[in-house]
Amino acid sequence: MLVALLASLLSFSPAPLLPSAGAIAQGAADLELHLEDARTGQPVSGAIVRLREQDRSAISDEAGRVRMTDLETGTLRVTVEAAGYTTLETSLGLGAEGLRQTLRLEPRPVELEAVRATGTPLRGSRPYQPGQALDREELVRRASTSLGEMLDGEPGVAMRSFGPVTGRPVIRGLDGDRVAVLENGRRMGDMSETAPDHAVTMDPLGTARVEVVRGPASLLYGSSALGGVVNLLLDDLPRSWAQGSRAGVAIQGATANRQEAVSASGIHGDARWALTARGALRTSDDVRTPGTDSGVLEETWNRTRSAGVGGVVRSESLVGGLAVDLDLRSFGIPEELDDPDERVELRTSRQRVTGELDWEPRRAFDVVEFRASAIRFDQQEVEIDGLLGPVQEEEVEHDFHRRTLDMAVTAIHGPLGPISAGALGLSFLGQSLEVSGEDEFHPDGTLDALGLFSFQELPLGDGVSVQFGIRGEVSRTRARPNVFFPDLRDSRTEGTLSASLGARVEVGPRLELGAQLARAHRAPRLEELWSDGPHLGAARYEVGTPGLRNEIGHGADLFALLGGDRLRGELALFANRIDDFVVASPTGETDAESGLPVVVWEATPALLRGGEARLELEPVPGLVLQVTGDMVRGDRRGSEGGPLPYMPPNRLGAALRYDAGSVRVGVRGRLAAPQDRVHREDPTDGYALLDLELGFRPSEGQLLSLRLDNALDRVYRDHLSRVEDRRFPMPGRNLSMIWRWTPGA
Repeated sequence: MLVALLASLLSFSPAPLLPSAGAIAQGAADLELHLEDARTGQPVSGAIVRLREQDRSAISDEAGRVRMTDLETGTLRVTVEAAGYTTLETSLGLGAEGLRQTLRLEPRPVELEAVRATGTPLRGSRPYQPGQALDREELVRRASTSLGEMLDGEPGVAMRSFGPVTGRPVIRGLDGDRVAVLENGRRMGDMSETAPDHAVTMDPLGTARVEVVRGPASLLYGSSALGGVVNLLLDDLPRSWAQGSRAGVAIQGATANRQEAVSASGIHGDARWALTARGALRTSDDVRTPGTDSGVLEETWNRTRSAGVGGVVRSESLVGGLAVDLDLRSFGIPEELDDPDERVELRTSRQRVTGELDWEPRRAFDVVEFRASAIRFDQQEVEIDGLLGPVQEEEVEHDFHRRTLDMAVTAIHGPLGPISAGALGLSFLGQSLEVSGEDEFHPDGTLDALGLFSFQELPLGDGVSVQFGIRGEVSRTRARPNVFFPDLRDSRTEGTLSASLGARVEVGPRLELGAQLARAHRAPRLEELWSDGPHLGAARYEVGTPGLRNEIGHGADLFALLGGDRLRGELALFANRIDDFVVASPTGETDAESGLPVVVWEATPALLRGGEARLELEPVPGLVLQVTGDMVRGDRRGSEGGPLPYMPPNRLGAALRYDAGSVRVGVRGRLAAPQDRVHREDPTDGYALLDLELGFRPSEGQLLSLRLDNALDRVYRDHLSRVEDRRFPMPGRNLSMIWRWTPGA
């Protein structure tokens, strides 16, 4: 059905939705710009074009085109900003007859500059630690069931999973709430960080951009950023927009799990305001694999619905807006139960209100940014009995109700003495959690955290610059009684200090060296402190330790970035020494009532070290050979010694792709080494996978991508899978088709 639908749509060329030239006011003129990559000639989408004297701005579409109507004639001072390109400033003469002009943007020689919204609060500044960014087109090509699967294979980024739906990024061997997964810089409010059977609440086809920061980031984001940050950027509240209407739709299908998905979005803008809307549906069945007798991984299905609306207004010095979104999903968990007539299902609901405001006072501060989100999140873990009979009975094993309030104010200033730019910020995070159900294993609780930070940049001349920052945070965690813990009342209040010092040296026009030292922290979670009961989804009986202290990490990063037309690369080395690293240690005992293995949350000193590399060679325009690799070694320090649990294996990757503009072809190989450095978990064998890609741009605004994952249908097991004994193999051969259409492009 999807193939037939696409065949009819691909032959359709829509009329633009933007205002026509005939609707021009007398005495005004139109401007149409086409933005191209100066090296490849490909269109540059998502670029912001500003005409400051006329207080107008617009964003280039997927054809690289920008239209502005009703402009005053004369000389226009044009500024063009696009991620991955050098900012272009030029002057154009606009006459009464209008103007069509092609502008060519020079790619930046240093890829790290693309990570701008996440690694630093300073606009126009580059972060001082390794990272990567994926734009909308790349995300469409990678669209999958989970965020973890989309990012898996990036240098330094692996995936923790409990079946395909719950894949979550692992950065340098750290996962859970040691990696902050954000949306537009704010907490997502779900519970994906607390257990491997919980999913990240996101729409893979509706995300405009993803930025990843590898390494400690507590300075900006407080606790839960000890290992890094993954920031999902949405277009619900755009900072700039074109006048008129734009819409887009994306369709996805996959064979391994019979997945069907559709996502649609739209924006209507005027000179001073804009309205946005988006929605998505996704369904998939159990994943097929060659590694089981039945040929499927049972209870890996998924059903998702999401929608959101937003509104933005702007004036001479203000841009602000409000957005509301809803996400509903249910999915299966591949848990082995004693009774084959039972299964486990998770059901989640998230409602969120987000507000943003940017104010340019043009006095003491260049910009003051306010961000806030209020989230209501509910999750049920349901055990269903009677699958083989005429009547089914449901029992809610765990029922979670989390409420989150996340706010931050950041004031960005310009030159101040020797300092070129800086920022002062204040943040607040408040969360409450109520739990119930037949097998609840920890009390209710609340968290309140208040943080104050300063971030400054100091140029030293001759291509050398330094960034330094400090953050103080006070947090209070309280345990509250519930049905299963009626007498438990406890609280802890702690203050923590985070800091960073980074340096960047431009050795030449194509080589940059950098280093950063950082102190970061993580506060123990509620269940790590006070749990005592069976966690059905995680297949273990958990026992907390109230005396756990905050994890304190001291990290060091060294990186080199090579940029050029034909040769580009990145090399990063890191070490992260963490005191009071919290792990779930198996005791070797089994709980008599539940039959689950008993684990105790305990602290140990830890050391993680390793590196990542990426090298790209482009002998002719459009033909790129890429080689990547990463490794991480995690050890317990002190007398206990031994490896940390769930460390990803060493990995190598190689890819060859050719992009001719209208056609793109690629092949990729992935190699994972065996992982036998384990802590009370089963070792895993190495594996090699082959992936193929074919993409088309049949007309302006359309993109069709075909991807064949695990083309040789290999049977393999991922070491970071949290399914008990890893008895379920990973998905087999999968053909995925993604089509995106943006009318008016």
